[in-house]
Amino acid sequence: MHHRARHDVIGPERAELVLRDGVVLVADIYRPANDGLYPVLLMRQPYGRAIASTVVLAHPSWYASHGYIVAIQDVRGCGESGGDFEAFVHEAEDGAQTLKWAASLAGSSGKLGLYGFSYQAMTQYFALAGKGGHRPDAMAPSMGPWLPHDDWAYEGNAFRFELNVGWAVQMAKLKAARNNDADTYSTLCALDETASRDFLAERPDLSHLGKWIADDAAYWDAVSPGILLKDDPLGIPAFHTGGWADFLLQGTWAADAAFRAKNPETSHLVIGPWTHAPWNRAGGTADMGPDAEFSVDRAQIEFFDFYLKDKGERPASVRLFDMGRRTWLKFPSLPAAEEETFFLSSSGLAAAMLSDGRLGPEPSAEAFDTFVSDPFRPAPLIGGHLGSPAGFVDRSACDNRADVTVYTSAPFDRETAFIGEAAVEVDIRAQSSGCDLCAVLSLVTPEGAARVVSTGYVRIENARHATAKISLRPICLTVPAGHALRLSIQGAGAPAFEVHSGNGPFSSAPDMARRPIPISIHHGGASRSCLIMPKVHNVSE
Repeated sequence: MHHRARHDVIGPERAELVLRDGVVLVADIYRPANDGLYPVLLMRQPYGRAIASTVVLAHPSWYASHGYIVAIQDVRGCGESGGDFEAFVHEAEDGAQTLKWAASLAGSSGKLGLYGFSYQAMTQYFALAGKGGHRPDAMAPSMGPWLPHDDWAYEGNAFRFELNVGWAVQMAKLKAARNNDADTYSTLCALDETASRDFLAERPDLSHLGKWIADDAAYWDAVSPGILLKDDPLGIPAFHTGGWADFLLQGTWAADAAFRAKNPETSHLVIGPWTHAPWNRAGGTADMGPDAEFSVDRAQIEFFDFYLKDKGERPASVRLFDMGRRTWLKFPSLPAAEEETFFLSSSGLAAAMLSDGRLGPEPSAEAFDTFVSDPFRPAPLIGGHLGSPAGFVDRSACDNRADVTVYTSAPFDRETAFIGEAAVEVDIRAQSSGCDLCAVLSLVTPEGAARVVSTGYVRIENARHATAKISLRPICLTVPAGHALRLSIQGAGAPAFEVHSGNGPFSSAPDMARRPIPISIHHGGASRSCLIMPKVHNVSE
């Protein structure tokens, strides 16, 4: 259904909110030109309010043209707003005060919705956690963290180095520019990633990065929506948007689960083939075809129309893009899944040969595959939520490397659907007390392409003899008849993660101190190394 813009739009108009501590927050207001009362949509964001999540969403004027007053606010210490920005720390208190202000804007019908992507999704959760006197009537968080330690900063106890340093540098540059600090800005432009991490870790005035690296549990508890909202009734209609290859997918998955557990009738979930950006019909750098196209903006307008204007039909509860069939599926709730286990087996050459490693329904005779993770040529992370290129891309060339063990199922004889959280368990022996493991799940076509469906990473501190459990991202994948599943396991995920030093437990070792790590994957017999998949039945469009 195509919505036609019905209103001319006035704006942006500059508006200010004076917080209780005297700090002034600045917003742009877009409104319909026609007289009348309209619901308010609020977005709070740190990148300069002119951006307004337009990296993925329509411009605020488009939302205003559909009969909404739209307020885009610079958070504390960003854009034109006063005060000092520190990631997450002030958003609960400031957000709670902003809710009351936004609901009472001139021309407001009294109904308030929240929307926005990434950090702007997290500010919605924080505004609830601030426990002010006003709560929104609906909210639409897109790709936001719920437990930022697990959803954003770390994966399997490994620091998401490239992602975290990149965002920290971006925010530090914005702060330096705001402070007219040309020297700091120039320094940040000149440093590589490792040097940037070291520089920002020593500058708490400039960056949150030192706290993220220090990894103190009390800090994370204080900035985690999932903890702050643990006892909240979450009685607010919620429209969550995620992407199968988004690095914050597990935040979307967990937040939707929390809202859905308490209020299933007003919980709505859309997960597309997308990375963090772009959306539309993209699965990272892969074009998923014309059937992948889905307008989150139209879906959000339908959601807000229903809950803020009592207009239209209740949106679908769950809409998921099937990465195998390349089409959208609708469900009344997330379908129940049963575990299907695929056991690893080989003759011991799963790293050296593409065809030796197998995934099968039963454990086989005991064997092992050994590869060496070499710090001078670490295995790259291809596809998925942190790989380069990202998304549903073909990684078959990487599978040919001799430092990647590869296990492939027989071609499926019938179409089989998997929806939910997948995982890998492997029995390893490493000639270092610590190592990293990266697991990649791919869909193998009859032509031999291996398209990445999901990846996972774990840092193991006691690796001489360990059972490693690697959480893959949630998936929605129908394996067509004639296609196969593949599990690839490697000892590095460069450059998304720092290469393990191979010299005891992980530390940020200088390059000259790094050592190769021989890693053996044991399977069969008493070693029940396996891929665990969430199988579902009766899936239809």
